[in-house]
Amino acid sequence: MSNVKHVIDPERMGTWVAASFVLALLALVLAFVSLQRTKELAYMSQYEVLVLNKKIEDLKAAGKPAGVAAEPQAAGAEAK
Repeated sequence: MSNVKHVIDPERMGTWVAASFVLALLALVLAFVSLQRTKELAYMSQYEVLVLNKKIEDLKAAGKPAGVAAEPQAAGAEAK
């Protein structure tokens, strides 16, 4: 069985193992960075929703209806 042709030469097996390990570490770091960015984006989106909800509640408390700006557009659409 000494004439078996290997895909990777046995002399270079260490190089391939090291390169594969470095590539796996790079993929792991990239995954952690992506998770961090996703977490920050979710936090900012949630913050924006809370801020908009607060603005709507403030408008309702002040006695101004939230759809004041939408009424002229609706009236203009009916006139056409």
